[in-house]
Amino acid sequence: MAVDEELTARIRSVVALDPRVTEKRMFGGLCFLLDGKILVAARGNGSLLVQCGSEASAAATSEPGVTPMVMRGKQMVNFVDVEADLLETDEQLERWIAIAERYVSSKPGRD
Repeated sequence: MAVDEELTARIRSVVALDPRVTEKRMFGGLCFLLDGKILVAARGNGSLLVQCGSEASAAATSEPGVTPMVMRGKQMVNFVDVEADLLETDEQLERWIAIAERYVSSKPGRD
């Protein structure tokens, strides 16, 4: 699956100054890792995969356009997919990256 290059560039502009952030191809997109742990991923369809933890995930999926991540038929409780329509402004994108950063920063070790 091709990566949404526009979304990728926008994510890079938000996380560019953080030396803890690296990139890796995963989940059919390009993942941005914080200290080796998945933060967010730009998906080929323009959506954003966000690691936010089970509590924030439950709250987030109550919003239209936010769904649990499903991989091989199994729901991944710490991850949500955010539709492209909810990422149109920089403020919207920054919100989801901040949610992911709060959760990922609180996790010990690697995924």
